[in-house]
Amino acid sequence: MKILNTLSVLAIASVMASCAAPELPGFEATNRHDSLVVGKAFVLDREALEPLIQGELSPDNAVLVTDNLGRVAFSQLDDIDVDGQWDELAFLADFEAHQTLKFVFQATPLLEMPKFPKLTNVRFGYVNEPFDEVESELRLKSNDSPSISAVYQMEGPAWENELVGFRNYYDARNGIDIFGKRVPAMVLDSAGIRGQNYHELDEWGMDILKVGNSLGAGAIAIGVGDSLYRVGPCENGSYRFIAEGPVRALFELTYTNVPAGNRFYDVTHRISIFAGDHFYRSDVWVDNLQGDEVLYTGIVDMHNLPVFEMQSSEYNISGTHGKQAYTGETLGMGLLIPSSQFVHYREAPAQGEGIIQTHLAAIKLDEGGAARYAFFSGWELQDSSFVNPDYFKEQLLMASRKLSDQNW
Repeated sequence: MKILNTLSVLAIASVMASCAAPELPGFEATNRHDSLVVGKAFVLDREALEPLIQGELSPDNAVLVTDNLGRVAFSQLDDIDVDGQWDELAFLADFEAHQTLKFVFQATPLLEMPKFPKLTNVRFGYVNEPFDEVESELRLKSNDSPSISAVYQMEGPAWENELVGFRNYYDARNGIDIFGKRVPAMVLDSAGIRGQNYHELDEWGMDILKVGNSLGAGAIAIGVGDSLYRVGPCENGSYRFIAEGPVRALFELTYTNVPAGNRFYDVTHRISIFAGDHFYRSDVWVDNLQGDEVLYTGIVDMHNLPVFEMQSSEYNISGTHGKQAYTGETLGMGLLIPSSQFVHYREAPAQGEGIIQTHLAAIKLDEGGAARYAFFSGWELQDSSFVNPDYFKEQLLMASRKLSDQNW
């Protein structure tokens, strides 16, 4: 499968990027919103970036990013295709309302680069000593928690930033769960091992979601007509770590021959989380399409809370808010889907076989193109303001502003 490169910010919309004057290579970005945007993420591919870099690129050099105010941006270089050379530069920037910033890029010796703190993390490890990281292993075909919890720490790969964490069940369930965090440190490397129980409130936080047979916190399914097929059961499923650092963490989950009635699909799910976000981002590619399919994702519905819908300039937003965390605290969960890809909402059955108890959202599927969405979590023990539904909704709108004009 050929995955198209969609990670470019050289587009014009809510945040506009354009080449600067020849005498000072760089680009300008404008926040066209009426409010500040903190931690706006940019990702530039190497081909687009190289003509803008001042100085000589070499294996001993990184790229220093500064704006016209003299501020150094948190940044990292990522090798997406694992060929030993970086492919993308990711960095973060803060904007006042309607502010335009100009960014320049300087090749800088690694020893002279600022020491940015690590604000994102991916952890996929074995539950038994010596707790090694999982490098290459097929997804289990079982459907029960005891089987997988005896093999993998946290039952599968987990990812976090300084605000929130998530995990994926690395078996046929393929659900996604949430870790509520009360500290900014990267904590998931030690969750669920050496006697730690992440189902009970710890100093750092805990597992805060009951998933059951729902899609949990943004797991995926393929829809054909009225039928819904979980992406999880498959001939082979695999995991690939890509990167983690001060700006973002990302990895891929792949599935071959996912059954959907009498059809079979190959699926790639790339998951990323950026520093400062209450949400993770998903790119999903599906091969062997016949043209009548959609991708479904969703929000677990076990507490009969009403689902609300909102619209920003570029995103369809849905969510739930209330006392739906594992031990009864307030938890808000939301989905942000590009309006250009959004199809419709629907509800999964309350009971029965297959996927149940889920507020579903359908996303367009195109052969070779990525279906995109972001999943947001706001927990009251991380930020007490999340008990206020209006605050939660405003944070969802802020997330849409951070995502605007982004191909992430």
